[in-house]
Amino acid sequence: LLRVQVRVERIKNRMSDAYNASETAGYRDVCINLRVINPSAVALGVELHMCEVQLILKGFAQLKTSDGHRRYVALRNMRAT
Repeated sequence: LLRVQVRVERIKNRMSDAYNASETAGYRDVCINLRVINPSAVALGVELHMCEVQLILKGFAQLKTSDGHRRYVALRNMRAT
């Protein structure tokens, strides 16, 4: 039986009232960065690889397209953030 251990490295909560959504043009989500740490990951040399799980509202997910992301990157670059 393989025992999987997951280490949460960071949680970025852009759903929080304290988060300034104007920084992301109103976009909100929760991002969880984690690593899988077990003997198999160590043997493969991937125990340092970071994974990201995004928790997102269905409405944002429906709007999230490659074209939408391209427009967001252009806006972000214009704002130099």
